[in-house]
Amino acid sequence: MKTPWGEALDPEHVLPEHPRPQLVREGWLTLNGTWEHAFTDAGQWGHPTTWDGPILVPFSPEAPLSGVGRTLMPHEALWYRRTVRVPEELAGGRLLLHFGAVDQDCEVWVDGVPVGGHRGGYLPFTLDVTDTLTGGADHELVVRVVDVTDTSFRSRGKQKLEPGGIWYTAQSGIWQTVWLEAVPEQYVERLVLTPHLAAGEVEVTVTSSAGQVARVRVSAEGREVVAGDVPVGVPVRLRLGEVRPWSPEDPFLYDVEVVLGEDRVVSYVGMRSFGLGPDARGRTRLLLNGEPYLHAGLLDQGYWPDGLYTAPSDEALVHDIAVAKDLGFTMLRKHIKIEPLRWYHHCDRLGMLVWQDLVNGGRSYRAPVVTAPVLLPVRLSDSRHRLFGRGDDEGRAEFVDELEATVELLRSVPSIAVWVPFNEGWGQFDAAQAADWLHELDPTRQVDHASGWHDQGGGDLVSRHVYFRRYRLSAADAADPRAAVLSEYGGYSHRVPGHTWSEREFGYRKYADRAAFQRAFLRLQDRQVGPAVDAGLAGFVYTQLADVEQETNGLMTYDRRETKVDAEQVRASNERLRGRLARAGTEARAVTEREITEPVSLTLPDGRLNPDAVGWTRTPLITTDGIGRGRVGRGRNKRWEYWAVTTPTHVVALVTSSIDFAAVHGIWLLDRRTGEAVAHDAIGVLGRSATLPGTLGGGPVRSRTRAVKIQVDEVEGGTRLRAQGKRVRVDVVAHRPEGHECLGVVVPWSERLFQYTVKDVARPATGTVWLDGVAHDVEAGESWATLDHGRGRWPYDVEWNWGAGSGQVDGRVVGVQVGGRWTDGTGSVENSLYVDGHLSKISEELVWEYDRDDWMAPWKISGRSVDLTFTPFHLKRSVTDLKVFSSRTHQCFGHWDGRMLDDAGEWIQVAGLVGWAEDVHNRW
Repeated sequence: MKTPWGEALDPEHVLPEHPRPQLVREGWLTLNGTWEHAFTDAGQWGHPTTWDGPILVPFSPEAPLSGVGRTLMPHEALWYRRTVRVPEELAGGRLLLHFGAVDQDCEVWVDGVPVGGHRGGYLPFTLDVTDTLTGGADHELVVRVVDVTDTSFRSRGKQKLEPGGIWYTAQSGIWQTVWLEAVPEQYVERLVLTPHLAAGEVEVTVTSSAGQVARVRVSAEGREVVAGDVPVGVPVRLRLGEVRPWSPEDPFLYDVEVVLGEDRVVSYVGMRSFGLGPDARGRTRLLLNGEPYLHAGLLDQGYWPDGLYTAPSDEALVHDIAVAKDLGFTMLRKHIKIEPLRWYHHCDRLGMLVWQDLVNGGRSYRAPVVTAPVLLPVRLSDSRHRLFGRGDDEGRAEFVDELEATVELLRSVPSIAVWVPFNEGWGQFDAAQAADWLHELDPTRQVDHASGWHDQGGGDLVSRHVYFRRYRLSAADAADPRAAVLSEYGGYSHRVPGHTWSEREFGYRKYADRAAFQRAFLRLQDRQVGPAVDAGLAGFVYTQLADVEQETNGLMTYDRRETKVDAEQVRASNERLRGRLARAGTEARAVTEREITEPVSLTLPDGRLNPDAVGWTRTPLITTDGIGRGRVGRGRNKRWEYWAVTTPTHVVALVTSSIDFAAVHGIWLLDRRTGEAVAHDAIGVLGRSATLPGTLGGGPVRSRTRAVKIQVDEVEGGTRLRAQGKRVRVDVVAHRPEGHECLGVVVPWSERLFQYTVKDVARPATGTVWLDGVAHDVEAGESWATLDHGRGRWPYDVEWNWGAGSGQVDGRVVGVQVGGRWTDGTGSVENSLYVDGHLSKISEELVWEYDRDDWMAPWKISGRSVDLTFTPFHLKRSVTDLKVFSSRTHQCFGHWDGRMLDDAGEWIQVAGLVGWAEDVHNRW
């Protein structure tokens, strides 16, 4: 299998571009092209006397483009040879021999004289060959390479001698450009450019063996911006004045020229800043240039079918970045590989953020450590080095050295935003300490210290990989002070005939049809990632950019000839996600909802959601008798009736519910004068203790346990609520005035998961409640009842906000109903205003702002039609953890104030309404 660039490759001009774009000088010569090669036993150090044939450098012998097609085994050595004649223009001064990368360890000779070597397969190295490569003659250049691949603790990436699934063909030898460079006796050895955007300054550090002063000039589009003298080895800040920030939307780069004596180099810098910070709702976001910015990314392995680690051309590198950008992505996660420096240069100039993985090592990985967490909530301490394959002191030390060298190599790259030292436990050790090392080395970027699982609580990101199951941002991740990211997900497979590397197929869900593959991808983005972005997700990384060998889960085929999705639709999806971040926490989002005016069934005969039921009603028109019936209707059905009654002296709440495998009931009473709360709770097995009608009003509601007895009956003019617990008794009527309207909403997560809810607020209440035998009147005109009725099939893990309040304002009965999070992204919302019997529907995803560290602080709920403040006077906190079933609730009771816009365009004052606001996370 070849890419278009592999087919067009000219062996006389292999990757001829300057390999180091941020430190360019004129005098250089590429040594890419045809060399000779030989395989010998690894124990042989004498140079081969016979050679096996040509090899095209810098392609590994395993890569088809090398012309060899043979794997270097751990017991072998690979030898390279070519002749070199130094051109006259490179003579004089010093002569440096550069290798972009050689996998894995190598030694180098010139005319039989050893000139140096290197250990490790991913980093560049330089040898001074001034004394051996003299001008005017042909010289023999020989390189010897050994590579143990995955048979040791050495860093190896995703290479495996026996590849399959997510592990790929092993490769070895020279795989990046080899080149000669002429420099004066005193020259710029290293240049570090660090932007300080807020100050409008660039910090310049020039490294050289010469104790001199360099002249640095910074220009923009040919116009000098600033120039100054920079002493060698001393960081100096140069003020640019008004700065043009770098971003994916405007990847502007300043040109930099450095002159040190006779040496002149050119470079560039992008003025940008990365950081963490809260949005308007207090949720931690990734910041670009001081503002929340969505890192919308793809996993990028950097493998090619014809070149393996080595792209067949510079245009091929550009192609991958350009395709990702055309699809609307703003970031590539460079996965377990360090690319040639030209790849980062193209990300810089085209505008593509980069999350840079470090290269993994360690001994063989244990399935319970690296595989079990895919499905099970396993989190292990990575101080257990042997368990993670990191028992070798030498291996851990080598990783730290490579970590430091990687940062130094890529420090000045504008596009790199995040360092990722460990992935899915592969060779992980002391990850929190690694994050500290990285922060010390480079305080300008964020660190994802343990991508996927085995979070050690370090770094700047709480990082999850989610395959095989629905993703929802957990309450814990949303509340974490680190930024929440979905650093791998999706991985949907679609094989394109004629464009596959193997007959085997690997992916996390398989689609034979291209249209179905695209629909699934878009559905995943819009229904799972989108709501998570609303809730606080700061970045995501879809698996992946292109197919790799058996993995056919790319958005492109392995040969890059086919893009499997429609660019316009994917681009629009990413724009919607970016728009959701822009709105999250700063403004409400309008939704379009349909009012239903005729009776309709919630479900189809097979148990799926009836599309005709999706919408909202002013009266209960949705029949729900079909819940739990039909071919797909069984399991995870939830039915409940929740009533709350507020009086000047008490608050009473009653719940009867069934969740198929259990029934949960409760009586709760708050004495507002003393602050005492009394709770009677009961759980029944398999729901037998609950009687709930199929449809609202279709029959009595009953809870029957020793601790809790509840009876709810429709009576003339309203609903009678009776309850009996050890200390509490209730007998109240929730009256239904003539023409009284209530809100009904159908929330569609999918055709199999959906919810019908009725929120009936501001029902006048009368009757009596007893606490420890003492009767308390439920006074007419000052007491109100609210119903929360629910029928549906829910996701297992869900979060929500709900708020309601009732009372009289300026002689009018006013009711407030607001909700959020659980409906986000579904196109339905449960927000409404009730005034003297008339309901005004508010079709907005509202902004909820409150302090999880101080629940009693005022809550703020806002939108185009809503400006409310809720001031608590009591917190009801409850936690239930039965493993399969768990619930965490923070429900505050208090007063509502502010205003809401009715459907006639009038702002209605809300003042002193008694009610509640809650934050809930349930697994049920």
